[in-house]
Amino acid sequence: MKPRSVGFKSSCLSVDKELVIVFLLVVITAIIFFFVSNQRAFLNFFYLPVLLGAYFYGRRYATLAAFFSILLISVVAYVYPATFSFAEQQDLYRWLDIVTWGGFLLVTGYLMGLLYEKKEAARRDVRSTYKGVIEMLSLLIDSVDQHTHSHSYRVSALAEKIGQEMGCSEEEVENIRIAALLHDLGKIGVSREVLTKIGSLTIDEREQLKMHTVKAASLLKPLGGRVMELLPLILGHHEKYDGNGYHSLVGENIPLGARIIAVADVYDALTSDRPYRKALPPIYAKNEIVSSSGTHFDPQVVKVFETIFPTFDREGMVPLKSLHG
Repeated sequence: MKPRSVGFKSSCLSVDKELVIVFLLVVITAIIFFFVSNQRAFLNFFYLPVLLGAYFYGRRYATLAAFFSILLISVVAYVYPATFSFAEQQDLYRWLDIVTWGGFLLVTGYLMGLLYEKKEAARRDVRSTYKGVIEMLSLLIDSVDQHTHSHSYRVSALAEKIGQEMGCSEEEVENIRIAALLHDLGKIGVSREVLTKIGSLTIDEREQLKMHTVKAASLLKPLGGRVMELLPLILGHHEKYDGNGYHSLVGENIPLGARIIAVADVYDALTSDRPYRKALPPIYAKNEIVSSSGTHFDPQVVKVFETIFPTFDREGMVPLKSLHG
């Protein structure tokens, strides 16, 4: 019962905050209203808090903004009858004006809020579908090679954690998470013989494997929209900080998300069994990452990785024991 009470109080505080913002918008408009000469014409400016309430909070707050506005103007019209430039004997016309204006304001607020809520519902549906497609693609990627099963998920979880610790915005962290899930999509076009080869790769095989970042971008590019933000991260996750990567990008020219995914990708590869070697213990893998700071990896990313490394087991975000697949 206690946690539910805390949640209820938190919800109420959130609602009150939004209501205060809407009310303040109405009050600010009302203050300006008192300093204009043609106050009847200025009544239309009360549509601003109503539309803003609809855009940011939905129909409930848009309707409340309209109600506050009508109540405020009704009080002004009653206390200061001359405000609306009608003669005293024409009270009927003054109130008819206010009722007509108030009716339009309420209808506008309700309809705009309704449209906003429908748009948000459609956006949530699209986002849900988008996430579902991403998850299915990540499973398809992991099915290409049994030795890298769940690799994309683990890289995604670790890259997300690093991004959060580095102070990336919520949208940036989400892009990093999804790009990490899809970073090996291009391996679908690489032969299984190359992916599972125990011996050294030939020059041609290396070139074939090297193209997997470009192939991933080519597969995703037709989707357009938000996916376009992921492409630089996927293309750049095999770049090296000193410029010796796939496309010779150097330092800050490599997108931050790609630099983060690079650390997560190599760490998980080192701590996973591969056809050509056994998994390294996590501490040895971490030391490999740290020793490559400034050459293979961005020193700032490595510093954050090193800081959060002891928390993996405790927080369960990327448990060390799960990194072996």
